[in-house]
Amino acid sequence: MEAFLDAELTAQLAEAFAPLDRDVEMVVYTASKLVLPGQEPAGEEAATLQLVREVAATSERLRVVEKTLGGDDRARGIVRTPTVVFREAGSERDNVRFIGLPSGYEFQTLVEALRMVGTGESGLGPASLERIGEVATPIRLQAFVTPTCPYCPRAVLSAYRLALANPNVVAEGVEASEYPQLAQQYRISGVPDTIIDGPTGQERVLGGQPDKVFLDAVLKVAGTAASNATPSAATA
Repeated sequence: MEAFLDAELTAQLAEAFAPLDRDVEMVVYTASKLVLPGQEPAGEEAATLQLVREVAATSERLRVVEKTLGGDDRARGIVRTPTVVFREAGSERDNVRFIGLPSGYEFQTLVEALRMVGTGESGLGPASLERIGEVATPIRLQAFVTPTCPYCPRAVLSAYRLALANPNVVAEGVEASEYPQLAQQYRISGVPDTIIDGPTGQERVLGGQPDKVFLDAVLKVAGTAASNATPSAATA
């Protein structure tokens, strides 16, 4: 398989990751030879592993951990492969995920996710951090994207920012063309399209909207009063 990164891009990534002040793991789940009941066919596992290995080689702060999908992982909602979990090294958190091959425009999502985890800076303002901190029940965001969509990274990264701020929030970027059955299940007809599930129901956010739109939708399905003070542009 040809390399994903050329010398120029490798140098750019090394510069982009220079500010990282903590070690970051990309935990890649692949399918076992024994297909588990209800498990969907695997996506682009080999390509995903190669891509993340090449990216990890650009910084001493990055590492790849390979895991085979098993029962405990399915219990935590990881049911498709490849799934890449972004987390600080040594952490057990697994709520920031990308399902499928993060190629095309979604390569930007991969890079920015590593930068956020590796610096501890999600980009959310104090008011938004306070509001998302109120969520005490499990919430799941699935941002459906494709590699050719320039607006898709914005939706995935909005979901990631909320998940980084609160471990009760699971954020998944989903490569829709790699998992057509799942996309059909949610009637995905265009991207980005983010499905948000919580204890009070389901919300849908179409397009690459501002973070506040995703935050309000999360608070709604969490049953948290959305009438709280809306953060201003300066503090959000």
